[in-house]
Amino acid sequence: MANSKKRKKGRTGRILLLLLAVLLVAGFLLVRGEIAGGRKTGETVTVTIPQGSSTAAIARELKESGLIGNPMLFRLYSRSHGGDGRYQYGSFTLEKGSSYAELIEALCSTVSYRETVSVTLPEGYNAFQMADAVQAAGLCSAEEYLQAANRVDYPFDWIGEISTDERKMVVLDGFLYPDTYSFFTDASAYDIVSTQLANFEKKLLTEENKQALAESGLTLEEWAIFASIVQKESANVEEMYNVSSVFHNRLQDSADFPKLESCTTNNYIWDYIEPYYNDNVPQAVKDAYNTYERQGLPVGAIANAGADAFDAALHPNDTPYYFFVTDVEYTHYYAVTYQQHLANIEKAKAVNATYGINGLITG
Repeated sequence: MANSKKRKKGRTGRILLLLLAVLLVAGFLLVRGEIAGGRKTGETVTVTIPQGSSTAAIARELKESGLIGNPMLFRLYSRSHGGDGRYQYGSFTLEKGSSYAELIEALCSTVSYRETVSVTLPEGYNAFQMADAVQAAGLCSAEEYLQAANRVDYPFDWIGEISTDERKMVVLDGFLYPDTYSFFTDASAYDIVSTQLANFEKKLLTEENKQALAESGLTLEEWAIFASIVQKESANVEEMYNVSSVFHNRLQDSADFPKLESCTTNNYIWDYIEPYYNDNVPQAVKDAYNTYERQGLPVGAIANAGADAFDAALHPNDTPYYFFVTDVEYTHYYAVTYQQHLANIEKAKAVNATYGINGLITG
């Protein structure tokens, strides 16, 4: 009887080992098949790799294009086979069924010479200004750029966190990273915007920033909106952290300070929204951006901020201030109470008067 039980246990163990071996072999074959590619039929697909794309972003694009089945496996293979850091940008025509090695070789190959053009998109530019800049550089038209900046079909996981609220002027404003870029002269508006988004991801969505953002209580879009206001309200990087503290204090003490009252949001209405609508702005749109009337942040960013403004939005100085005003020399005057603020306004006006300016400057 005892020997019978031992034989049963032995058989059970062998069966389990056999099943495990079968699973391991099956898994190995699946992985090998994925890496080796499939049967080629001559079918090709063109993928666009934005400048500065990470291996993760490239893997997602290949997956969405039907060229690979497992982005994580591709990333591991790329890292172990020298793909990381060597990928080129641009449009590539790739054959379905290609192996990982063939895909990496193609994507790391320098494309044949094509003329490029350099364009600088400064910190603080909004989408309308960037559209004019790329058009002036001889790239796509301003209209095409704005159309691309209102699309959300880009291969980035975080795109889904951006609102498509119909009151927003430009959906991706705030995420069009400002920098100096080199584009192929035949780059499409989609290519240009995609490259800016890839740069945003690379420069700002670091693990450190994502952790700080989670602790801040802001959403990704609120961070971009907040940073855009800090960018436009500040004369220099040092002041960004004090300016940020004022708006953080107002948001936190919303019972006493329900409105941000940022002049730059109204400037955006006057300088860009009203001309766009030929001065017939829908009230809902105007209300969505007017921080003298609405509570909290505006519905969308008013500019594309640089890394310093984004950092200041996450890490404001610890101050008691709720007000500030700026003079023509870009000196910032901060105040805790409204009475102190009124006194600071008079100081700023006095400085402005020496330059022949009557009153305050805004934005």
